[in-house]
Amino acid sequence: GALLAAPPPPATQPMQRLRSTRAATALRTLVGRPPRSGLGHLARACLSSWASLETPNPNVRKFERRALEASTAGLPGARSRLLSLEGVRDVFVASVDAESAPWLSVTRTEGSSWEALEARVRAVLEELPEEATADAASTSASGSRSTGAEEDAAPLTGTEAEILEVLTHRVRPSVQADGGDVALLRWDAASGEVLLQLRGACRGCPQSAVTLQETILRTLKHFVPEVRSVRSEEEELSADSEDPCADLPWQHSGHPDPQAVQALAAAGTPFFSTFAGMKVEGPKLRRVRFLSRLELAGRTPEHIFITCGDCKARRTIEDPQDLLRKDKGNAAGNAAVVICPTCCVLITP
Repeated sequence: GALLAAPPPPATQPMQRLRSTRAATALRTLVGRPPRSGLGHLARACLSSWASLETPNPNVRKFERRALEASTAGLPGARSRLLSLEGVRDVFVASVDAESAPWLSVTRTEGSSWEALEARVRAVLEELPEEATADAASTSASGSRSTGAEEDAAPLTGTEAEILEVLTHRVRPSVQADGGDVALLRWDAASGEVLLQLRGACRGCPQSAVTLQETILRTLKHFVPEVRSVRSEEEELSADSEDPCADLPWQHSGHPDPQAVQALAAAGTPFFSTFAGMKVEGPKLRRVRFLSRLELAGRTPEHIFITCGDCKARRTIEDPQDLLRKDKGNAAGNAAVVICPTCCVLITP
């Protein structure tokens, strides 16, 4: 009978009982707690049917519906509702086909935090009606067609039709992936110039000039040899706007004054490049000879759109206030931005 008796319990059994006791205690504790008031930011983002994607433009986020089966042909009322949110400066609603997920780009106001703004944007998007209208999909941030002048117009022919085809199939997909869009406004056969409108995240993006010249121009010239140049047309801006945070246009009319450029540099004024925010020094700085002076007069624009009538340069300065900050090492109180190898704009508060 002793041989048939049950073996002694293993040494680990007390530890197992202890773990079970702890688990039961933890369970009773959790059951007894009141429910949490809400989900955390990360949990809400994971449960939302809208994904928030960063873009090359730090002030713009792309919001795209995750589930294709729940997609709609448009986003009725999305722009007007989002513009009513505090912290939202602009909204671009993209035009997509029935097989693509709807998306839009949201531009924040200066000083707004994406961590707080994303949750409010998602809440509005989640409440949008499931039924869509085809008209809503064709409304962009400026209230015009989001695919450009090619819609609702006479069919294009010849070189202009070829340019539109290249833009549609070779350029727009990659631009839209980053939350932007591009529209064909005009083709000048005499000069070989293509006039485009940049939208969504492309508007005011520090990399927009690079996108135009390195990506779009090269692509168009490869498939359409008649194309010689590409430029973008910004929205009409007023330097006399009553909004101190409004984007600011600046017509650069540089006067030859190399002595003033060198005197500013000697006094500690930093010179920056518009492409990567890098400082311009040494031999490159000595080539700068033309200077124009822009006084902000207390304004705090998010972007300054610079146009040079001589060299035809078009540059965008992103967050000019950041260039003037003392806590980032600028003790001079002003800053100069080099817009081409020989021209610069001096910015003072």
